[in-house]
Amino acid sequence: MPVAVLIAGAGCTATVAALTASTLPTVRVTVGEEPAPRDPGPPAAEEKPDGPPDPESADPGPPEPGTEGSGPQGAEEGQDSAGPDTESVPPSAYTGASTAFGPFHVVVDTCYTDTSITDGMGTHATAPSGMEYHVYRLHVTNEGSGPAVFDTAGTTALTTDGKEFVNDAEAEFTVAWDYLWDEINPGTTVTSYVVLTAPVGTEFSEVMLGGVAPITPG
Repeated sequence: MPVAVLIAGAGCTATVAALTASTLPTVRVTVGEEPAPRDPGPPAAEEKPDGPPDPESADPGPPEPGTEGSGPQGAEEGQDSAGPDTESVPPSAYTGASTAFGPFHVVVDTCYTDTSITDGMGTHATAPSGMEYHVYRLHVTNEGSGPAVFDTAGTTALTTDGKEFVNDAEAEFTVAWDYLWDEINPGTTVTSYVVLTAPVGTEFSEVMLGGVAPITPG
């Protein structure tokens, strides 16, 4: 065998031995490796099942009457819960009031209450127990073209609490007998009366002379 071939063979053997003795790097291959778990964050609020509301979290609703905040803001203090008081109408409130009644112009000269009345000439009347007279002294002027009778029949009065009274013809006769049935000439002014009998303390909010002509307090 030629020397060159032996030398070449020896070189190949040495090369294989050297490669075998060398340390090869270790390669790891991971197939299907799962990624690291993510931070789930704060837990979600627990859902409550359907059912009756929690009494502690329910709407408390409007406050009970009489408790703080139960009334409207800005309500006037001292107002009566049943409504405003009825306005007082003393008899003197009618002084100076006037009305037209047929051909007559009627002016209230004065108004007062009393438990007895008189014509000043010996005739008098006394109201029943617990009652009093409401006396309207009137100036009556005939503004028509002919004589006319001033007749108070049918006069009514409404109290401040809604009750109605009629005029007391007998009491009127006591104080106004001289002009109740006599005619009054045109242009003439006479003094006459309307009288009503009512419980003591009664106040009238309106008088309807003859049932048709209103006399209202001033």
